Amino acid sequence: MTRAYFRPIKEETVISVLHYMRQEAVREGAGGLDHIDALLRLRGCDPEALNMPRKVPKTFQRSELRRLVLTILRHGPMTGAQITKSVVLRCPGLTYRHAYKSVYVALSGMKARGMVSHEERVWLVSV
Repeated sequence: MTRAYFRPIKEETVISVLHYMRQEAVREGAGGLDHIDALLRLRGCDPEALNMPRKVPKTFQRSELRRLVLTILRHGPMTGAQITKSVVLRCPGLTYRHAYKSVYVALSGMKARGMVSHEERVWLVSV
């Protein structure tokens, strides 16, 4: 069974895909940037006007932060701020703000898995 028609792609979808392709081409240094820019201009968009957020490199590998937090908590119960300060001291170049968010995401995931517990303001390693 073949279709006699196709559903047209929305204009904003095409522009969004071209924007994504342009970001990847710029970040990775891949070829084809001129072609992508030409296609965006054909669609009525100025390629230079598109917002291109900076890609932040990963600070931690998979489950590395979890292991670090567990190591820190084995020394005794701590608040989230104390854990974050310990992480920042062990990872040069990591800002407190970025570490704070990452630590709390890791702690909430570990709490859901039953690895740590949160009593009042203190985090503990579950037995």
